[in-house]
Amino acid sequence: MPDDQPAATTRKNPTQNRAKQTMETILEATAQILSEHGSERLTTNFLARKAGFSVGTIYQYFPNREAIVLALIARQREEVGRRIRSALENDQKRTAEEKIGQIVHVLHEAFNVHRMPHRRLVQALMRVAAAQGLPSPPHIAAQAIIEVWREAGEDAAQPPNESEAFVLSRSVIEVLRQATLESSPLLGTAEFEQAILRLVLGFLREAGAG
Repeated sequence: MPDDQPAATTRKNPTQNRAKQTMETILEATAQILSEHGSERLTTNFLARKAGFSVGTIYQYFPNREAIVLALIARQREEVGRRIRSALENDQKRTAEEKIGQIVHVLHEAFNVHRMPHRRLVQALMRVAAAQGLPSPPHIAAQAIIEVWREAGEDAAQPPNESEAFVLSRSVIEVLRQATLESSPLLGTAEFEQAILRLVLGFLREAGAG
């Protein structure tokens, strides 16, 4: 998404409630435009009308359209991380496998909410993330999974090494990414989630055994 403004991150760091609400409104309007029209319609003028602000207000918070999309990506990933941390904090007495199951569930739901008619939003966000070299959401989940596996103690296999962690995270992201982009009817089902969980647990056990 080229823009006349120089590439940069968020220009203004909101501290007051009103400023935070303004930024949230801008991000919600951006998500709506991407979902309904795709990235080609994400112009500053159209976004300003959609959000109910002036173009000048948009530029007070973001230097260009790319920065807005990056902020939207960051918001979604922060939400995934928050939900994973919350799930683990509430599952202290569960086994490592049960905790990993919760992580997989959170990640699965994060992709499931972007089923059709939101495929354009997913495609736009994925393109920007790839262009910027941003880490994929499963990095958050993969780190949590490995930490749970490591903390399980002597009864658990050894955690995967760097190469194994890379393969694990990319395997999960591609399964969920393709299911989302293809609008697969499997996405959101218990059967699909269990298949992903078996993939993760099987890989962890095999990596530890090796």
